[in-house]
Amino acid sequence: MGSPRFLVVLFVFVAGATAMGIIAIVAYLTDLPLLFPPLGPSAFILFHTPMSESASPRSVILSHFLAVAAGLLSLRFVEMVCPGAHIIDSSVMNWYRVLAIALSMGIIGIVMVSMKCVHPPAAASALIAAMGYLSNFEQILGLIGAVILLVFEAIIFNRIIGGLPYPIWRADLTVARSYGVLAGIPETGTTFWQQLAAKTFQRR
Repeated sequence: MGSPRFLVVLFVFVAGATAMGIIAIVAYLTDLPLLFPPLGPSAFILFHTPMSESASPRSVILSHFLAVAAGLLSLRFVEMVCPGAHIIDSSVMNWYRVLAIALSMGIIGIVMVSMKCVHPPAAASALIAAMGYLSNFEQILGLIGAVILLVFEAIIFNRIIGGLPYPIWRADLTVARSYGVLAGIPETGTTFWQQLAAKTFQRR
């Protein structure tokens, strides 16, 4: 029962449940739109692999912010190029909406990779925006505010309670490498893609 794996599982459960529970309580008491599906996978990454670059506050906050911008800009661009699109209404699904969704996914992928703030759950934020579910400024601020609150909770749980050198903003990759699985590094020491690349070059 005292194994490291059990402690990690327990920490993920307690931290994840508490963090999302607090956000849900705040949303309930203030009647603010703070609950969005991308928060779930973001919380899992923050507490399961807290020392990974994708779990750093910079990656989480920047990626979600840029994802929302990518989704909204894709909507506006399609409406500007195709005046008859009528895709602001989230209930409308047509070829214009398909174009906006595809464009938002492409944009956020390029932006996250080029700016080195890769956080996969943020792609869902771009999708939500491109599908027209962020219909007013309050919802946009609600999503970003919820992400910032989640990151603040991660700092408390990972750094203060967990005792990890969790970054305040940018991840220190030199430090992260010494944390193995907590940094998203498999027990083999190499990722799936690194193993695949090695096998490919070996065949050649």
